[in-house]
Amino acid sequence: MEELLNLLAQYIEQRLKREMGIPRARFTKVGKVPKGNYNFVASGRLRDSVKAFVEGEDIVVLMEDYGIDYVFSDLAADRWGISPADAGSFPGGGRYYPDTRQTRGTYSALIASLEKWVRDKIKLQGAEAKSMAFAIRKNLFKAGYKGLPLITDVVETDILNKLEELLGKPEYSDFILDDILDRIKIFTRTDYELTIG
Repeated sequence: MEELLNLLAQYIEQRLKREMGIPRARFTKVGKVPKGNYNFVASGRLRDSVKAFVEGEDIVVLMEDYGIDYVFSDLAADRWGISPADAGSFPGGGRYYPDTRQTRGTYSALIASLEKWVRDKIKLQGAEAKSMAFAIRKNLFKAGYKGLPLITDVVETDILNKLEELLGKPEYSDFILDDILDRIKIFTRTDYELTIG
């Protein structure tokens, strides 16, 4: 059974990474204004952080905290007990909102993060990257971004089809795994480390 689950975990890891590479339309939370395509792969940090492995009879998937908290609406909804429509980043949420700096004019950690993102994704450097980071921060605080689902119906169907394919092999034909989707547990790295620590 463990060998079968390991093969399925490897497939799930690769399938989720592939799903992150598919560009999808992104919208603001306010007025649902389209904000271009989003493919989740700027520096590759989020995609590369996805790891799946077997623990007991469950398949555990780990990823960077911000993927679950701000990017993927279905995962945030499960973690925080909110509606997928309320998931996403800003306004009214997020680690950097409201502005908690002690004095105005000090350098924001959000600007540093956004500046790195601009350099990786848009390939701007220096003052242009900093200027773009400020514009993105202003837009995020004003409108926010709706979260997008990661585990879509297509992803679920692909996982179930892979399981069926594996169960069709003679060495796994005696196993019954009809609740596999319930056995997939997705955690932020922080939550998982706190759980096992």
